[in-house]
Amino acid sequence: MPGSDPFRSLYQEELREGRKEKSLSSEEKTGYFYFRGMQLSRVGFGGYRIGLQDPEHREALEFSLRSGVNLIDVSSNYGDGEAESLVGQVLRKSFAKRITSRKEIFLVTKVGYIQGKNLQLVESRNQDKTPFPEITYYQSGCYHCISPEFLEDQLERSRRRLGLSVIDAFLLHNPEYFLMHSEKKGIPRAEARAEYYRRIREAFIFLEKVKKEGKIQYYGISSNTFPVPEEEYTHSSLSKILQIAEEVGGKEHGFAVVQFPGNWYEDGFIRNQNSNGKNLLDLCELHDLLPLTNRPLNSFRAGEGMVRLSYSSLNAQEVENSSKLLQILELESSLTEELEPNPKWSTLSSLWNEYGEKIRTEDQFQVLLEKSWIPILRQTVSELSAEQGKEAAEEYIRVLNTALPYLEERIRIRSSEKLASLYKDLITRFHSTGYEPTSLSSLMVMDLASLLKNGTVLLGMRKRKYVRDILPIWKQPLPTIHPNHWGEHGV
Repeated sequence: MPGSDPFRSLYQEELREGRKEKSLSSEEKTGYFYFRGMQLSRVGFGGYRIGLQDPEHREALEFSLRSGVNLIDVSSNYGDGEAESLVGQVLRKSFAKRITSRKEIFLVTKVGYIQGKNLQLVESRNQDKTPFPEITYYQSGCYHCISPEFLEDQLERSRRRLGLSVIDAFLLHNPEYFLMHSEKKGIPRAEARAEYYRRIREAFIFLEKVKKEGKIQYYGISSNTFPVPEEEYTHSSLSKILQIAEEVGGKEHGFAVVQFPGNWYEDGFIRNQNSNGKNLLDLCELHDLLPLTNRPLNSFRAGEGMVRLSYSSLNAQEVENSSKLLQILELESSLTEELEPNPKWSTLSSLWNEYGEKIRTEDQFQVLLEKSWIPILRQTVSELSAEQGKEAAEEYIRVLNTALPYLEERIRIRSSEKLASLYKDLITRFHSTGYEPTSLSSLMVMDLASLLKNGTVLLGMRKRKYVRDILPIWKQPLPTIHPNHWGEHGV
């Protein structure tokens, strides 16, 4: 890695040795399953959107490890490398304090995206006339590559950010970007697919090599198009990929991990018989592969967009908070009632009354705040400061800072209330006897874990409360669910 390295500050000081032994016990504990001699948690820590700047991310990861999570999933592009670095720091501390040990952790990371600092690296190499080959220039600011040269560069950076000499599972991350780009360019499907699988073959040759060198234990693919119907242009065929792995690595090949989206509305992983007449889970079980489902709660539904599968009934505190919100907004309006009317400024209560009902998710609210509301409210603060003085402006800012968390909670409650009927229906279907999950999110995770049998549900747990929500999976038996009865398209 010659030249200036934009990732230098994210590297660990040393690489910790990999796991040297597999679990000796064959007793399956609640919340765990065995995969090729390793005891893995049924819920894994999803590292998307974690970074070094928010202490809550670190606390949530530490709490998840103490709670029993031992599978962690990150990617080279998550947080522009910060996700891997954070995981490396937390693991080093956990190992030192004997909270967990290296042999108990199964670390998954992924490679392929060229964004942020990686984009700087690529552009620098292009200027030096030493470019990585076979880059897919999908769109401005987002390229993709799985060439052996790029994989070699990225593997070393991931190992150094994680501080691990051996990565348990190194996955190609959404290689179907090549197919998506080819479809946009109008390339015939057969021609694009032939080149797609050729590139995967070349990647597997490299991955078999580094497996033999002891830098990775297994490799695999994370693809959003594993579950889609096989006639779709961008479909990734697991049966075809398995064939390539066997041709490259023989019967003892290292291809072992398959990651894909799976949730109530996106049920193609059990519904579509898209790999030689079998669905993804059947094929994983047949070939002893580890299935990892991502986006268990962030579901894309036709005609509706993203649906957050989260619901729990209002508690007493939330009812009280709704009343507090009204009082705060009334106070906010009273602080500005003597200001001269001006189209450049507005109050938070006015903005909420006009747009509040149209906001569907917390993420949508954050975007609206940053791009529209905050600039408007800054103008209001300036007007207050000019007309009534600095103290009035500071008081107004305190009121705004008090109100915003209540508004976020209101949006979360409102969006989740729409899913109350789904929650009640699923409790009746699958949890009428035994344990009843107290939230739709924990129900979804438990149900998916039951469907996977020997697989892990990856959950974004950036906050401790998200970890607490799924703790029952280590105490309660999973429901028995027939695949035909689960999902929006189930019987």
